[in-house]
Amino acid sequence: MGNLKNMRHAALQYSLSRAAIFAGLPEEDLRRLASYSVVRRLARGDFLFRQSDPVIGFFVVRLGMVNVHRINAEGREQIIHLLREGESFAERAITSDSGYPASARAVQDSEVILIPIEEFKRHQKERPDLAWRMLASMSQHLRSLVATLEGLRFKDIETRLIFWLLQRCPSTESSDPIEIDLGTTKGELAAELTTRQETLSRTFRKLDASQHIEVKTRSVVVRNPAALQRLFDQKISRKKPGRR
Repeated sequence: MGNLKNMRHAALQYSLSRAAIFAGLPEEDLRRLASYSVVRRLARGDFLFRQSDPVIGFFVVRLGMVNVHRINAEGREQIIHLLREGESFAERAITSDSGYPASARAVQDSEVILIPIEEFKRHQKERPDLAWRMLASMSQHLRSLVATLEGLRFKDIETRLIFWLLQRCPSTESSDPIEIDLGTTKGELAAELTTRQETLSRTFRKLDASQHIEVKTRSVVVRNPAALQRLFDQKISRKKPGRR
């Protein structure tokens, strides 16, 4: 029994070491984190927490994918983040008394690691480096949120999709093809782009037919990022006030 417990603890410690927020953390701290962290298993569609639920801690995705979302003014689900293996979320919530600011649901069968709030705060007081890691992680989430909001200012779905693809190209000046792993279903991506799945599928087909992209089952190949950037610039230019 003791050996099994030790193996589980070691596996949890390994998972924490692979999380971006804890990358390079000394082994001593990883062992301590693992000692008070808890693994939660979620079936596809299960909620981890709902908006305004009391905060119990923050989380790291161990396996699968988690959708963090809010309901917008039109009653639609607006995805804020899609979290994958090694990504953390809800760090900001542990400094708030108003509950979680959004809801989190498993996109597929998943495992997440709960880092309980009280234990982590005690640990953090002894190791200030953990506070800096929290700030860096929250800064990354903020950049991601800003990019999402930036994309949503474009009214037509084609421009929003092109923007989404360009954000995931290492360089928009290159003419070399780049394959982008969607990392989610087209239905989830449609929700992220605030459109319907059928509309998104038509937009994919249109860009595929124009030879800008090649649509695969779980990925999209941007044939020429520089050419796609030019198309995006043209679309934006046509929308600027005063242009005819």
